[in-house]
Amino acid sequence: MNMEQLEMWLKNLAWGVGIIAGLVTTAKNISDLKDKRKKSQKKRRHSTKRKRRK
Repeated sequence: MNMEQLEMWLKNLAWGVGIIAGLVTTAKNISDLKDKRKKSQKKRRHSTKRKRRK
């Protein structure tokens, strides 16, 4: 393997790692947003129940 091939391989590897990292980050952000929505919905439900008790 000569230097040009090695350089190309490393560039491709770096691109691949970057793309995978981006996808993982995006998936994590989406799941975090879903969790936040669930928590906010639960909080709303609990707050309405408390108001009724008063």
